[in-house]
Amino acid sequence: MTTNPIRIGVIGAGANTTSKHIPGLQAIEGVEIVAVCNRSRASGERVAAQFNIPHVYESWPALINASDIDAVVIGTWPYMHCRLTLAALAADKHVMCEARMAMNAAEAHLMRDAAQAKPHLVAQIVP
Repeated sequence: MTTNPIRIGVIGAGANTTSKHIPGLQAIEGVEIVAVCNRSRASGERVAAQFNIPHVYESWPALINASDIDAVVIGTWPYMHCRLTLAALAADKHVMCEARMAMNAAEAHLMRDAAQAKPHLVAQIVP
């Protein structure tokens, strides 16, 4: 039985994402990291070259809305977690968000409600 790979886009590729999440995901059969978006195009290109990621986006909305991406890994600073999670879920993408989940309880509730409204998607927080 042949299955399609899970195609992942990474937003925010700092130390934890590049030392843990990207290598860990690339080690899983059937998972492909197909895109990265970082603070600058230059830093995104460095990460893409280091991990053989084929596409670099200059803006996170473009990555989230790309038709060839199934899931989004959010490795940004926490002030962006809620905004990115809500956008990814609205675009019908699975989400893996770096811990700390949100800036406050109100954001966490928004994220939970958005995830519950899309029961066919996986939305998770990783430590």
